[in-house]
Amino acid sequence: MATTSTTNEVSTASRTTVRKRGCLSIIGRGVKWTLIIAIALGLLGVGYQTIASARDREAYSPRGQLYNVNGHQMHLICMGEGAPTVILQGGASAESLWWYRVQHGLATSTRVCAYDRPGMGWSETVSGMRDGVTIASELHALLEVAQISPPYVMVGHSFGAVWARIYAAQYPDQVTGVVLVDSTFLQPERFGNQSEFDQWKLFWGGIQIPLWMATQTGVTRLSAPGDFAKAGYPAELLPELVALRAQNQVFDAYYAETIHAAAALREQAFAAKGLGSLPLMILWAGQSPSAIAQFSTLRDEMAAYSTDSMTRTIEGADHLSLLGNDTYAQQVITAILEVVEAAKTNTPLTK
Repeated sequence: MATTSTTNEVSTASRTTVRKRGCLSIIGRGVKWTLIIAIALGLLGVGYQTIASARDREAYSPRGQLYNVNGHQMHLICMGEGAPTVILQGGASAESLWWYRVQHGLATSTRVCAYDRPGMGWSETVSGMRDGVTIASELHALLEVAQISPPYVMVGHSFGAVWARIYAAQYPDQVTGVVLVDSTFLQPERFGNQSEFDQWKLFWGGIQIPLWMATQTGVTRLSAPGDFAKAGYPAELLPELVALRAQNQVFDAYYAETIHAAAALREQAFAAKGLGSLPLMILWAGQSPSAIAQFSTLRDEMAAYSTDSMTRTIEGADHLSLLGNDTYAQQVITAILEVVEAAKTNTPLTK
């Protein structure tokens, strides 16, 4: 009886081992084929992205003019007449066409220019540090080469609002007004030392990996039309907006500006808080993260950057529809023109 029991136990153990090996074999084959399919799809995506990007460059020509700035081409589009000239600065990953509704609306009343930072839109890519002072210096050089004389009303959306403030701080004699459109909050995130910044960069840089992969494999190209359509941009503009947004170098420029240069940008943003009595209009989108109650202190702090500031919330708008939707864009246009009028007449915005 003992021998039979032992034999049965061995037989059961053998069958269990065989089943385990069989399960592991199935799992192994599943993992292998999953990896093969993922790699194949990735390669197909990279090929699709490469071909589509080349076609886009052939299909869409610069809407404005290209100027040689420090050895590379930068794109600037201006329209309208009058002074001061309104300068529009896009946010991270954004180029001049995002301002389509706002720029065309402003052009009936004053001169207005939008430009592409290096790596965005039709501007060539560059290497080196992409901090706020560098970006301001490039814009300053571009305006000089293009013979767009001051005074300027600097307008920025998202990260562009931070760069607009830095420009005003760097060239105070050229700026007669500032408009911040749903600005990014950067001031509290200063870094105490290099180690602290390195840890922040490692964490946030890692979070960008899926975005990088989406761009490289064409996923961004497929998803972007819905984002722009939802924001309210004209249907005929969507293919061009997508073509410009989905280029590989856009992610590279975005990473260089917002992650790699983050420490310098935050220090520069902190130093550009004092705008004196410069007319300052601050616009918030009612449906964007900036409207969350926990940011109320930061919004109040931003309102104190100038002794002549005005704050408005555009209800119903989110971060992108603020520019893309005709109704919301009209409110942005009205606010900018109020700053233009205050600058022209040298009267307080809050009169």
